[in-house]
Amino acid sequence: FEGLGVGSRLAHLRLPSQYNWIPVCAGALYGITTPIGIAAGLGVRTTYNPGSTTASIVSGVMDSISSGILLYTGLVELLAHEFLFNREMQNASNGKLAYAIGCMVLGWGLMALLGKWA
Repeated sequence: FEGLGVGSRLAHLRLPSQYNWIPVCAGALYGITTPIGIAAGLGVRTTYNPGSTTASIVSGVMDSISSGILLYTGLVELLAHEFLFNREMQNASNGKLAYAIGCMVLGWGLMALLGKWA
């Protein structure tokens, strides 16, 4: 699912011809992050103690960093570009804006509902 989102953003990049390699490299880097994470997990599986204080601190810090990046990306990067800097939305009627915001809020609600079981 995330691959579709990354792929669609990479496909819409408007870069000069000398930088056509960037989407390919970005896609490849995204593709190897999971195997690298698996290798790191296999490497520490014998020394990891989930009940230790260090594990709790590291987990809390990493969760905080991840949630901050997610919130920033969602609110500043995506919503600002889709609503504030998009010519179509700048010239849209109030009805279309209300529909777009309603769909966004519905998506938030569905993701919150999904998060209840995650």
